[in-house]
Amino acid sequence: MYGAEHYASVGGIIDYSAVDDEQYIINDADLAAYNDALAGVQNALYFTTKMALEEKYEESMVKVSDAVDNFIVASVQLSVVEEVAEKAEVAQETNAVEDQIAVQEFVETNDVTLKQETVVEYNQSLEDIAVNAREAGAFLAASKSESLTSISDQHAQDYGQSMAEASISYSATNDILSVQWATNTGSISFHDFLLGDYKTAAEVLGTGETIYNDQQAYMQ
Repeated sequence: MYGAEHYASVGGIIDYSAVDDEQYIINDADLAAYNDALAGVQNALYFTTKMALEEKYEESMVKVSDAVDNFIVASVQLSVVEEVAEKAEVAQETNAVEDQIAVQEFVETNDVTLKQETVVEYNQSLEDIAVNAREAGAFLAASKSESLTSISDQHAQDYGQSMAEASISYSATNDILSVQWATNTGSISFHDFLLGDYKTAAEVLGTGETIYNDQQAYMQ
């Protein structure tokens, strides 16, 4: 274009083959190829179910971290009360004056009042840890299930919906992962897809104890 304009302005006569129809002109085949490519872009699942589940996992892990922080604060406050109970138990068993005095001195020099809000905070933090850790594990496990994510992606495409706009929830009671949209145009429910990823209370407590002992050994 620029070359043709330049030579025209200075009296240059461009060769008739300088502009090759096949190279520069947009023909019917080019137009069809462009429209096909455009349709492919419009139908592509750029934000997939896997990505949506991973995002939900990250959100749940943030909540787990916050709950753990609250648990630690409440535990520190409760540990003082526990120490009082231990000292009182020793004093009761030995019936020794020095042990009884030790209890009195500890109570006088420390805030050992057990407040209702501390108990509430402790109990709530435990529940929050359990709920959010359970959901985080479910979302991560679901994101790794190729059958689940592929089915969900196909349904979303069939509904003409974006996973970026989907609301995803999990019910551990019935092992149901639900995907819904605010427009109420279609929904997806996955039943019994994650049973193989369930962990028993014994497994959870055992692993937690192992991690704690490893940390204590490292700190020593």
